[in-house]
Amino acid sequence: MPYLSRLLNSQVNDSADAVIGRLEDVLIKVKPGEYSVLEYVIIKRRHQKKRIIIPYDAVENFSSEEVSLRTLFSKINFLESEPDGYIRLNRDVMDQQIVDVAGARVVRVNDLRIGDFEGKMCVLGIDVSFRGLLRRLGVSWLDVFNLFKVNMIDWRKAQPVEGVLKLDSVSKDLTRLHPADIANIIEDLSVKQGSNLVLSLDKNMAARVFEEIDPEIQKLLISQLSPEHAARISERMSIDELVDLIQSLPTHQSKQLLDFVEQDRMKKVNKLLSYEDDTAGGLMNVDYLAGTPDDTVSTTIDKIRKLSDNFRSANYVYVIDDKGKYKGVVSFRRLLVADADEILKDVMKKNVHLPVLHPDQSIKSVAHLMTKYDLNSAAVVDKDNKFLGVVTVDDVMRVLMPNA
Repeated sequence: MPYLSRLLNSQVNDSADAVIGRLEDVLIKVKPGEYSVLEYVIIKRRHQKKRIIIPYDAVENFSSEEVSLRTLFSKINFLESEPDGYIRLNRDVMDQQIVDVAGARVVRVNDLRIGDFEGKMCVLGIDVSFRGLLRRLGVSWLDVFNLFKVNMIDWRKAQPVEGVLKLDSVSKDLTRLHPADIANIIEDLSVKQGSNLVLSLDKNMAARVFEEIDPEIQKLLISQLSPEHAARISERMSIDELVDLIQSLPTHQSKQLLDFVEQDRMKKVNKLLSYEDDTAGGLMNVDYLAGTPDDTVSTTIDKIRKLSDNFRSANYVYVIDDKGKYKGVVSFRRLLVADADEILKDVMKKNVHLPVLHPDQSIKSVAHLMTKYDLNSAAVVDKDNKFLGVVTVDDVMRVLMPNA
């Protein structure tokens, strides 16, 4: 099976062994998840600037030893201009960035493996190795001790970024990645490519991915998005992450974004903006699962079923009375083992009393308390014991380890 680098610039002969020109490129159509069939070859005519496009069906041999046609050149119906909807392997794919879905990374195409698949000549693999680069440069002989191994990515498992796909649809394999992995991929792309990838995701996934992206890159991406597109993503972000984003943006951009925030979310945003960044109030999330002391276990479990999709890391129900006072917390585990008709205030009596946070506590103090008591999350209350929000261990870790 030949490599494209060894085919390019090869002499092309017809069936009478007459020299037609040299191979300049190959045209394909891309279908995500499939090997791409070679459809046309572009030949640069000998002693001419003219290029002709020949259907691949007219090719007899296509190997590193020989590129030849199956008939006389005069009998071939060739094209003088490229048909719509095709891309060039050499111009559009070689040296371009691709998203390696299996490895959750961005790599550069150093060479392409061509071969037979189900009776058709196709693009089978992408060589991203240093050995592929040496081959491409024509100096593979430098690896005399065979130190560099070929690193081949299955063409079907990659998501080409530039030239191949416009990113108006994303492969199912890519959307199955963890949001943090997609965020890492976006961080390796150009700002334009990254913003296109974000926009290609559905609203929920786009929001989850955006929350995982480095804050500095978030700002660059926002500058590429229209206010409407930015709002489409932000409306599905958690309130605390949205506040962090707003605080990081220049004034004119944050104002544009806030203009699209609905009124109820805007109240929560303003509440968090009133606290200092390096305090429990600045860390806390105001989206949480809550119940009243007199709610039954069965009612509470039904509420969890209905709302759980909105709380990706919820483990507790916070019990709050009709005056907004914090009464305690019930874990999901405790709810599962309790009787269906028990009420939350009775279930709480069996719990160990957990410490709470206050909005002006420092991050260091918050981290110490949560570590000491091995807490995944902690309630934040004011001086009158009014419930304000929740700080999770994830919130703390993002501050302590921003580059993780």
